[in-house]
Amino acid sequence: MSRIGHASFLGLLLIVTGMAIFTIKAGMLGYPLREGETAPVWDLELFIEFEGRNIPARIETFLPVRDAARGVSAEQFYNGPFGLGVIDQEGSGNRKAVWTYRYPDNRKVLRYAARTSGETIATPFPQAFRDERPQEAAFEADPIKRQAFIIWTGNIRQRSADNRSFADLTLQAVFEKTAGGDGNIDELDVLLGADKSTLARLALARRAIQAQGVPARVVNGVYLGESTRRETIKHWIEYHIDGRDYRYFPTTAPRRYLPIWYGVEDLINAQGVDRLDVKIGLQRRTEASVDAAREREGRIAAFGRSIGFDELPLTTQLVYQVLITIPVGVTILVFLRQFVGIQTIGTFMPVLIGIAFRETALINGLALFTLLIALGLALRFYLERLQLLLVPRLAVVLVFIVIVMAGVTILMGAYNQSIGLSISLFPMVIVAMTIERMSIVWEESSAGDAVKQGLGSLAVASLSYIVMSNAHVEYLMFQFPELLLALMGLCVLMGRYTGLRLSEIWRFRPLVGG
Repeated sequence: MSRIGHASFLGLLLIVTGMAIFTIKAGMLGYPLREGETAPVWDLELFIEFEGRNIPARIETFLPVRDAARGVSAEQFYNGPFGLGVIDQEGSGNRKAVWTYRYPDNRKVLRYAARTSGETIATPFPQAFRDERPQEAAFEADPIKRQAFIIWTGNIRQRSADNRSFADLTLQAVFEKTAGGDGNIDELDVLLGADKSTLARLALARRAIQAQGVPARVVNGVYLGESTRRETIKHWIEYHIDGRDYRYFPTTAPRRYLPIWYGVEDLINAQGVDRLDVKIGLQRRTEASVDAAREREGRIAAFGRSIGFDELPLTTQLVYQVLITIPVGVTILVFLRQFVGIQTIGTFMPVLIGIAFRETALINGLALFTLLIALGLALRFYLERLQLLLVPRLAVVLVFIVIVMAGVTILMGAYNQSIGLSISLFPMVIVAMTIERMSIVWEESSAGDAVKQGLGSLAVASLSYIVMSNAHVEYLMFQFPELLLALMGLCVLMGRYTGLRLSEIWRFRPLVGG
C-alpha cells in the first residue's frame, strides 16, 4: 500500500471509528446532542401484599425485560424476611424474581421498584427474535381444536396474498370476529372456547402467525402515561415479516410502553399464601436526558459510560471541559493553513492565544494582545542594540510584559472595570514568545510579513476562541470524546493535501487569467 493510500485509509478508519461510537451513544443509548435536554422517566413499583399461612411460601413474579434498547435502572427489592433470587429464563428473554420463606404468617409485603424511560413504537426488535423460526405444532393434544385451527387458518391463507396480509387478516378475524363471509366464526368460537379475553385472542393469533414460520410473541406490560396508583397489565403482539417489525395493540397504540414479560403466563405465581393483592404503580418524572442515558443497564450502556469523563473527580472534569476543545481549534488551524493559506506566528501559537482569550473575552483580548505585542516589539528592537543573549532578552521582555499588565490592571481597577481581574491570567509566556517570533520574522523577512503573520494569528485565534468557547461545542466534545478520533482522521486526510491554497489562487490569478 502506498503512503498516500495508507494515510487515506488511516484517516477514514479514525473517522469511521469515532462516528460509529458517536452513533451508538447518541442513537442507541439516547445521549442527547444538546445540553439541558430533558426526557420523561417513570418510577415503576410492584407492590405485593398477602397473608401467610404458616407453611412454606414461594412467590414468583416477572420483572421488566432488559436489553440494550430498554432503560430499566435503579432496581430495588424490598424483601423483609424473605429470601430473594433473580432468574434469567434462557430463550424467552424473561426475568423472574423468586421470594421464598419457610413459615410466614400474618400480613406480609414484598416490593420491587425500578426506573425506566420506556420504549417507543420505533424501537427495533432484538436480532435473536428476528432470526427465530418457530416450529410449534398447534393444538396437538386436542383433535377437535386442531381440526378447527386447520380449517380457520386455511380459509385465511386462501384469502391472503403473503405473510403480511395473512397476519393482518388473522388479527382482524380474532378481534373483530369476522370471517369475510366464509362462515368461520364457529371455528373461532371453538378455538377460543370460554375464554374470550384479549390475552386468549392474542395467543391464538400468535399460533396462527407462527404456523406460517413467522416469529411472533405475545407481550405483556404497561402503557407509560400519567402517574397512577393502580396500573393494569396490557397485552399486545409483536411479529417480524420480510425484514420489518410489526406490533399490534388491541387498544389505542401508546406513545411509550414498558414490556414486562413475554408469553401467556400470569404476572405472579404464588404458593402457600392467601389473599394475594398486587398493585402496579407508575409515577411520571422529568429527568435530564444525559442522566437517563447514563443510568441504562447492559454491556453497551457500560461501554458508553466508559468513554467519557463522568467518573472522574469534579475538578478534573472541569479541566478536561476546556482541554477537550483544544483539538477543535487545532483542526480549524490546520484547515485554514492547508486550504486557505493563512500565515501565522508559530504552528499552534494562535490556538494558545485563543485559549488565552477565554480569560479576557474576545474584544478585550484583542486590544490587550495588540498593545502588549506593540510595546514588546519596541522593547525587543531596543534590546537588540544591547546585543543581549536569547534567554536574558526573553526574561527582560517577560518582566516588561508583567509590568505593562500590572499597569493596565491598576488603571482599569481605578475605573471599576472587571477586565483588570481577568487579564492577570493572560499567558505571559505566550506573549513573550510571540514577540520574539515576530521580531525574528521582521528581521529575516520584512515588517510586512511580520504584520501579516501577526494579523493572521489574531484572525485564527479569534475564530478558534469563538468555536472553542461555544457551549454546544464544549458539551459535544465533553460528552462524546470519541469525536477526537474523527478530528484526528480529518487532520490526517488534510495532511495529504498538496494542491493550491485559496491565497495562492488569489495571488496567481493574473497568470490563470492569461
